[in-house]
Amino acid sequence: MKKNIWIKIIFTMMLLLSISLGSTVQAESNSSLNDGTYTVGEEVSAGLNTFSISEGSATINISRGTDDLIWETLNSDKKYSSDRFTANLKDGDEIEISLDYGASTIAVEQISKVDLKNMSAGYYEVGTDIPAGTYTLAVNSTDYEIPYIEISNQQYEIIESFYLYPEEPSEYKVSTGDKIYISELTGTISFKEKILVPQSISLNKSSLSLVVNHTQQLVATVMPSTAIDKSVSWTSSNPEVATVDAKGNVKAIKAGSTTITATAKGATSIKKSIDVLVTKIVPTSLKLGKSTLNISNNQTVKVTATVAPANAADKTVVWKSSNTKVATVDSKGNIKGLVNGSAIITATAKDNVKVFKKVTVKVSTKTVKLNKTSLSITAGKTGILTATVTPSDSTDKTVTWKSSNTKIATVDSKGKVTGKAKGTVTIIATVKGAKEVKIKVTVTPPVMAKSVKMNKTSATLAKGKTLTLAASVSPSNTTNKTVRWKSSNTKIAKVDSKGKVTAVGAGTAKITATTTNGKTTTASITVPYVKNLSSGTWKAGTDLAPGRYKITTKSGSGNLFIAENSYDRYVNEILSSEDDGFGVTVVTTDIKSGDKIEISGLESVQFTRVSSVKSNTLHSGYWTVGKDINAGRYKITTTSEFGNLIIYRGDSLLVNEILANKRDDYAVTSVTTTLKSGDRIYISGLNKVIFTKK
Repeated sequence: MKKNIWIKIIFTMMLLLSISLGSTVQAESNSSLNDGTYTVGEEVSAGLNTFSISEGSATINISRGTDDLIWETLNSDKKYSSDRFTANLKDGDEIEISLDYGASTIAVEQISKVDLKNMSAGYYEVGTDIPAGTYTLAVNSTDYEIPYIEISNQQYEIIESFYLYPEEPSEYKVSTGDKIYISELTGTISFKEKILVPQSISLNKSSLSLVVNHTQQLVATVMPSTAIDKSVSWTSSNPEVATVDAKGNVKAIKAGSTTITATAKGATSIKKSIDVLVTKIVPTSLKLGKSTLNISNNQTVKVTATVAPANAADKTVVWKSSNTKVATVDSKGNIKGLVNGSAIITATAKDNVKVFKKVTVKVSTKTVKLNKTSLSITAGKTGILTATVTPSDSTDKTVTWKSSNTKIATVDSKGKVTGKAKGTVTIIATVKGAKEVKIKVTVTPPVMAKSVKMNKTSATLAKGKTLTLAASVSPSNTTNKTVRWKSSNTKIAKVDSKGKVTAVGAGTAKITATTTNGKTTTASITVPYVKNLSSGTWKAGTDLAPGRYKITTKSGSGNLFIAENSYDRYVNEILSSEDDGFGVTVVTTDIKSGDKIEISGLESVQFTRVSSVKSNTLHSGYWTVGKDINAGRYKITTTSEFGNLIIYRGDSLLVNEILANKRDDYAVTSVTTTLKSGDRIYISGLNKVIFTKK
């Protein structure tokens, strides 16, 4: 048993004090107890008794033989303990009372039973005060208190002890003879019994209506929720109408009514039933795979019939022919043509004769008809013959084609006729069950190519780039316009069978297109020599092959300097990847062996070998009249901000101007001069200079 050590000490001290004062212990009446020891059955009646104090505090100790049952403090202010205690006492139990100074006597009241919803501190016996069973224990008090609960067996051995926290109700099972000791409780706790046997059943539906072949599940809920066995068994009063499985799935079998019952397995007297009504769905519409049918004699075609709704109980279709001499029909919708003529086939829903559909059937002899009565083609050319088989719904409409002379013309399985040589031939079309059809084909000699012309005669193509050439064969009615493509040097440029040219390496290659009879045409493809140089000093002839170059960059802006001893081709430019107003995007100049090239501020500068341009729009670099621009009188302008324009004729300086796109004190917006073959033009700092002929 749980003991309060401090209370024992106080009690012992008070007992010694009373002895020293010569006090005597004397029993009072059984309705009020003073200091002393009392025997149950003599001074106090056996049974359920409540001990309470109205003023002050006292200690109560109850023992049974050699076992201490209770050691409790009663306190009227209920600060540290309750002012009352209930105990189930037996004859012979000893009650020892110790009152504190100024305390009232302890009142004893015998009660007939306890209130399980409001159990105060006490000592109770299961089977006498509390029925055996499983209980949920919870604190009722609104004040935060934590009672201590101790459960003993019939031998007074503790089998369970715990504190009951207000926010954590505890569940426990007790048996007859167990003792329950509740202490440290000023309020009450509740004992709520968990009912373990089914008491009732509820279903998720009060009634059920189903159509034939449909299934719906019923859900049974057994109450209370604490019942150990909540399973149910299901039965149908009329399984021919509707069945039910172990999971409550009700399946409609035929129209009628039945009762479905759920029985609790844990208590077979607990049942719940609902009425089930089963109805059938009749067809409301009918759809046929065909509304008309054109077939040949002795041909059978199956027509599908779809009954709606899909859940109709009986979807059987009854078939009938209006003229069985022309066409018959069986129970599965197989329609057979017998002789030429017409018949009406009717499909009717068996379960609803108001629902029906008709098929108009026409029976006729199978025939084959060609799209042409004769055909004329050139040798090497083709023509298409198309065969139409009637009636339209006849089967075995595969056409077999045959040529009477394959040396003159052939025909494939799709009716494509190919002329081979001059002459006439008969093409025969045959279909199983029909009369064959013949057509006369005349083959004329082929028209040979007289010439072939390329859409380009020359092109410049950067390495890795592609260009598609086209070759036109004349005359337009040439029988075979196929050309064969070839490159003179596949290391420079290669070409595929469709004229697609791919630049491979620097140089010039001839691309030739040749007709089947040997007519040719060519195009010259130039793949420029390209070299990339990084920042640093380089020497032409060693690091870069001599030649005329178009110079560009993709690396932002930096300096490009090119010089040779005579300074005839001196280049000093800010080279930029974009037209930013400070540099030029391209420079064209001749570079000779021994020239010094300096690059700074640029990761990569691209040198692309070019030839003369023959253009009236030039950019920074060195140019020669007669090669890059025709001789003549020109007005020279620019769209760039400003730069230098210098023109030499022999050793004479012809023009030396700062050319700009708008007028200012240091530049001109145009220069007009006559250019002669051999004149040398030097442009610096300008991306675009326009020469307009006067």
